[in-house]
Amino acid sequence: MNIRFIHYWLVAIVATMIFTSCDEHLEEDFSWRSWQPGMVYCTNGEVSTYDRCIADGNIPEAVLFYIDATDAISGVAYAVSLKDSPANAFCNPDTIYVTQGTSADISACDGETNTTAMRYGKIASPVAASIQDKYFIPSVSEMYKLFVTRSVVNQTIERCGGDILPIDNVDCWYWTSTECEVATTDRAWRFSLYSGRFESSDKHSAYPVRPILMIRLNKEE
Repeated sequence: MNIRFIHYWLVAIVATMIFTSCDEHLEEDFSWRSWQPGMVYCTNGEVSTYDRCIADGNIPEAVLFYIDATDAISGVAYAVSLKDSPANAFCNPDTIYVTQGTSADISACDGETNTTAMRYGKIASPVAASIQDKYFIPSVSEMYKLFVTRSVVNQTIERCGGDILPIDNVDCWYWTSTECEVATTDRAWRFSLYSGRFESSDKHSAYPVRPILMIRLNKEE
């Protein structure tokens, strides 16, 4: 067999292997591995850039602000709603103070569990009752993750026509879903997206919520 022919044959095989590998990598880039804060969650459940969402005729519903690519908190992504919820009390001001049954752990990413407890406890929380079922009230830790990416998230929220996160408003506070551990009956934590600071507040006080939703990642892709 001609040596030059064998050489070209081997080069062709190697090139095929390289380009096939690259194609497979490009296909992976359309999975959650390519997600970044500022991408949009569409009403049909797809995640894409804002431009791709609009080009495909989809409707943006929320904006990604955290992707747990390292499986640090069980392989999830978070997206924030385009709109604030109305201001409401954590605990019904027409009743006595009650414990809503959250974990009261300021380091836990457990807003979904907290909100479930607030919705379906013996006395439902007004602020939890005002949130759509697919959304929940972020915990202190989850609000901090939103705070870290607030600038890039705001760029997309503005393009979507949503309520810009009030990162320049020192007087704007949001409820978290985390009760204060030393006073779970009458106090919970509020959070400032201006400063990243959180402080306890009387549960009869009324603040808005910035609802978030959770997207579970397929780690076996």
